[in-house]
Amino acid sequence: MGNRTTPIGSIVRNIAAIPTELAHQIIDDLRVWDVLKLMCYDNDRVDACIMSHSICRSMFGADPETFAKWKFAARLYKDIFTAMEKAFVPERFDWVLADYLGKNIHCPMPQKYGGLLTHMKNRIYDQLNGHWCKTDLTRFGAPNYSNGNGYLKKDYSFEQLKECWHDIQKAKANLFQLRASELRWTADMLEANPDILKRTLDPAQEFRPNTAHIVSRLRRTADAIMRNPAVFSFSEHFRYDFLNIIPFDSALDQLLHMMQKHGIIEGDQLVAGKTIASAGAASHPSSIINSVRIVIDGMPKFYISPPETAAQKAGFAWRNAVNKDGDLLRTANTPWSEPCGASEGVSLEGPYFTVFKYGNDKSYLRPEVLYWDPHHEMEKEWLASFVEVYRYLKNLDS
Repeated sequence: MGNRTTPIGSIVRNIAAIPTELAHQIIDDLRVWDVLKLMCYDNDRVDACIMSHSICRSMFGADPETFAKWKFAARLYKDIFTAMEKAFVPERFDWVLADYLGKNIHCPMPQKYGGLLTHMKNRIYDQLNGHWCKTDLTRFGAPNYSNGNGYLKKDYSFEQLKECWHDIQKAKANLFQLRASELRWTADMLEANPDILKRTLDPAQEFRPNTAHIVSRLRRTADAIMRNPAVFSFSEHFRYDFLNIIPFDSALDQLLHMMQKHGIIEGDQLVAGKTIASAGAASHPSSIINSVRIVIDGMPKFYISPPETAAQKAGFAWRNAVNKDGDLLRTANTPWSEPCGASEGVSLEGPYFTVFKYGNDKSYLRPEVLYWDPHHEMEKEWLASFVEVYRYLKNLDS
């Protein structure tokens, strides 16, 4: 398989149909990984040619039990890297043990043969660990494979790694289906409330007369996820972990004003959710008061006041959610939603929402102190309660 364009299936058929001596000559020209890939086809004739080849016999074992272990490892390695659309052998490699998979079978020294299995196991571990660390998969049905620090436990056998791989796949499929449902719910909410809600990273803070294209895109994405909910590529990280919609800053401002007007907040401060018992609050339906509690209790997850002192600004300066002067970025001026510098004139005065999360476009995280698990029902509950209370109080004013 020196010619990378030659289909592996045709190589298998050719080796199976020719004398052993000629098969050995073909194997002489193969890379270590190419021989391992041949094992994955479970062709008895090809397996016999590999086991009778002097180098392969020494490398992969001459007894059926040892050979079967290599076959199991090769098949698992192939399945995982195929599913993740990753190269079986790194395109660039140095003259070290870790890259012997990409070298001719005559290159590895006999004393290094055992290290090949270790290298394959380490590469599998790195791939699975990347998925394990992204989010808490135990929330979506996976057993706890964590080492206690958020990483996947090490020192698993290939059999254990296969079981872990299957559990991660099932948990990811559950997560993807939840994400699709979340996107559809988001689309329905935005379609029904375009005067209150906006796309979270939309740079504009004014009502858009046409949001149909945004709604349509959310539903198309949900449909694409559901067509293949177990695929790790393409939709693996979803880009952002928070809900795709959030109220306008003006809706927050108006809601706070209406809550004060109708006795749900006192003075300039929100009363604690558990202490809403003022005369004004008592005149509202219990269902509305319950929704108010949800909004108030969840407000610190979405709403902040601009830091007023240098010390307060310094306290936020370590986050990527602040600019160079320590000012917190609001939803109107995140670098992922508009060109840098385009929002320098945006005021930071008054109440406003912030994404209150930080990171880059590949790994966007919440500060742990205000952490809500991604795709948590509490976010949807909070947003639905916000809309319900806003509509209720708006109706009272009209």
